[in-house]
Amino acid sequence: MSSLDRASFSGANERVLHETIETLVQRVAELETRTRDSADAPRSLGFSDDKLATIATSIYRTRQQRARYFDAALFGEPAWDMLLDLFIARVRGARVSTTSLCLAAKVPQATGLRWVGELVKAGLARRYRAPDDARLKLVEISNEGFRLMRRCVGDGVTRFEMPIPD
Repeated sequence: MSSLDRASFSGANERVLHETIETLVQRVAELETRTRDSADAPRSLGFSDDKLATIATSIYRTRQQRARYFDAALFGEPAWDMLLDLFIARVRGARVSTTSLCLAAKVPQATGLRWVGELVKAGLARRYRAPDDARLKLVEISNEGFRLMRRCVGDGVTRFEMPIPD
């Protein structure tokens, strides 16, 4: 084998070895994430999505009721209200327009659109045009956003001993 053949053979092996190491690093990271996620998950209460949506609805309504007692400006959390609304809508099979999402968060359209953009940028939601009406802009919770909301609501029930609906 000539030195040129050995050099190209060595380079090919090095490339394959590098790709193999990258693949192994990715798989180890995935396993660590799964392990961490399962360790952080609420302990085996096995809530259905429907039950969690009912709990999320209760959280949302309670948040809105505060305005009866306090200045609503004290409690501005549009991203949280939007995530609650999108989570509930996904479980219930409802479509959510950008306009209704802004109304759900009780913020002006411009502010709401900014927050929708932040949720999209964070990978928690996605925007798209309605297939049956190109003028209608819809928002839905992403799979990652849904997974995190599911864990958050379930964890809130278990950690804070919230009442569980029937």
